[in-house]
Amino acid sequence: MYLTTSPFFTPAVRRRPALDGTFDRALTALARSYADVGHRVEGSWTDGAYQLTVDLPGTPEEAVGVSVAGRTLTLTVAGEGDSTWTRRLRLAQTLDPEQVSARYVNGRLTVTVGATAAPESRTVAIDTTPVAPALEASETVTADQSNVDNVSE
Repeated sequence: MYLTTSPFFTPAVRRRPALDGTFDRALTALARSYADVGHRVEGSWTDGAYQLTVDLPGTPEEAVGVSVAGRTLTLTVAGEGDSTWTRRLRLAQTLDPEQVSARYVNGRLTVTVGATAAPESRTVAIDTTPVAPALEASETVTADQSNVDNVSE
């Protein structure tokens, strides 16, 4: 789009129309890379729990918040003015939202989410009783026939 409107690039675009599309894709990719400006959240399994780490250099501890609502973990960093950063993460079924702890030391936030207890394996009984035979069509009473019998009485 930019190349086709610029008088400098117009001759090149006429010779290579794909150049304009390539340039637009490159600018779009660059814009997307800057759109998600924030803090990088890294996660790993450690000692049977999932550990999330966020580096927040220079952020005062009063500005950092961690909350859990249902299976959603929310990390919040309140900055000056409108510079608030929030990241919401959906906890997997293997993680227990009741076992969340957080620690903030030297600009590093570490959130630990405990794993749920693995359900015990059990054996399921299999029923081998034959099913009762279905009623014959002649024995089945329809709704219209039952109403007729009730009216005649």
